[in-house]
Amino acid sequence: MNPERWERLKPLFHGALEQPPATRAEWLRSACPDDERLRHEAQALIDAHETVGDFLESPATLDGDAAPFESVPLEGGQHLGPYLVRGELGRGGMGIVYLAEDIRLGRTVALKALATGVADDPQRRERLRREARAAAALSHPGIAVVYALEEIDGNLFIASEHVKGRTLRAELDEGPPGPGPALHTALDIVRALCAAHDAGIVHRDLKPENILRADDGRVKILDFGIAHVADEALTQLTRAGAVLGTPAYMAPEQILGIDVDFRVDIYAVGVLLVEMATGAHPFASAERAPGAVPPALQAVADRCLAKNPRDRYASTRDLLAALEDVRRTLDGVSGRRTAPVLDAASASAAPLTPRWWWEFHQGMAALVYWIMLVPMWGARGLIGGLSGRTLFMMALASVIVSANLRLHLWFTSRFYPAELPWVRARATRWVTAADWGFALTLVLAGLLVGDARPALAVLLIAVGIGTPLAFLVIEPVTERAAFRDGSSQSPAP
Repeated sequence: MNPERWERLKPLFHGALEQPPATRAEWLRSACPDDERLRHEAQALIDAHETVGDFLESPATLDGDAAPFESVPLEGGQHLGPYLVRGELGRGGMGIVYLAEDIRLGRTVALKALATGVADDPQRRERLRREARAAAALSHPGIAVVYALEEIDGNLFIASEHVKGRTLRAELDEGPPGPGPALHTALDIVRALCAAHDAGIVHRDLKPENILRADDGRVKILDFGIAHVADEALTQLTRAGAVLGTPAYMAPEQILGIDVDFRVDIYAVGVLLVEMATGAHPFASAERAPGAVPPALQAVADRCLAKNPRDRYASTRDLLAALEDVRRTLDGVSGRRTAPVLDAASASAAPLTPRWWWEFHQGMAALVYWIMLVPMWGARGLIGGLSGRTLFMMALASVIVSANLRLHLWFTSRFYPAELPWVRARATRWVTAADWGFALTLVLAGLLVGDARPALAVLLIAVGIGTPLAFLVIEPVTERAAFRDGSSQSPAP
């Protein structure tokens, strides 16, 4: 489909959707009286769109001539090979998903069954096998794990990670989260897509129903059920002209059923970005006010949504870099993070990042400061009098300020990263002053202890000299690595 034809088809599609179902055909005839083929394309797109819904509520067919969906008859409490079925979780295009327990390993799984009637189709059986192979090849905290492909009693099942949480669709139903949260959710999605695309795997059905936010805040991509493996032999499994995916999130080339690559997922990310930021589909212009999306974010979405795949990002990592740039831009304008970021799970999944080392420095500095109060208490007794008491109180005050603020920075970075920039801005001067006070107090106490206890004096002076070395030389290096642009950055995948 060339860009001009897509531009003609797009307003027909969205305009017809705004009409009552009974009058859509008549509206299409009046809106496009001279191009019957274009009307048929718009009607086909509308018919496909009508089948789209939450995959946990209504089944969908894979191809235009697919057989009606029928259930594999499983009930709660039923044993199926090594699995004990607990109940039905929902339905998707490839089959019904059950909550089950793997009694061999004692873990809860999501067990996806290929629909009865479809299981006899060799092509669709192979497609399910391909899904398992593709998803099992992926290892990323943002992608639901596939455990096994099972063939039991003549039916195929995929056992995969059961993720507790709710879909992005459920979040959107409560209202758009706004540009900031949209950006950070998109970053999590794109990081996971980078892992998939690096492995040559394209999701091809990226939509809010297939994106889940787990109870711990992590974003997970579910259901690589129509993933396309970049392998010449496997691509032949999809019949020429077959349309797989959800029309509202499909790139133009995917709607036509022609060969696709990772750029169809980039197109879907563009749709999701705008929808999360505004609550409206990017092409439903009447439903959102102009300027609802920050210009920098809108520019990224527009490039993702380019009709010609060649005009989109050349790689998913390029898209990731562009989103990171937008986040730095928005953070710089606002002076703080644009929205809470659920990055703590990502940081714990990849702990040895520059951000982790900065957090480690904060925690260790706070620990050393508190420990050094013990030898300072001993020095107080050796020095004696008002001088000893004054030096100890100065050290105690410095530790209370510096160590506690450092622990606060560590906690904020781990659990409330959205607040970190302004917390750092407020705490830096206090921490620096307390650091200098602590260091000078230790050196002075060590000099006054002197020969009365040489080992203690050496310890106090050594730590007193080492403290400025730590906050003047070592800490700035960790800060530059963790906050290259002066704003808090999340660890890269």
